[in-house]
Amino acid sequence: MTRDVRYDASPGMVIQAWRSAEDGLRLRVLGSDEEVRLQCRCGRCHWIVREQFAGGHVSLLVTCHSCGTRATYAMEGVTLPAP
Repeated sequence: MTRDVRYDASPGMVIQAWRSAEDGLRLRVLGSDEEVRLQCRCGRCHWIVREQFAGGHVSLLVTCHSCGTRATYAMEGVTLPAP
């Protein structure tokens, strides 16, 4: 079973990969052996996702599809897509 993690429970978590699944946003987090599902304060797990590449850093920006709550996480091991 996938563990739910509230979006504000670990503000310093580093994301290695993400995928959208039927039951919500799944994240592979640095230091964890299993995927986690990101949960909003409103209880939903569905997010609008953007990757931002700026200044040599990659960030994952998420917005709750239901209530609009936003969060940003650092990403590691992600490279800029080829043009």
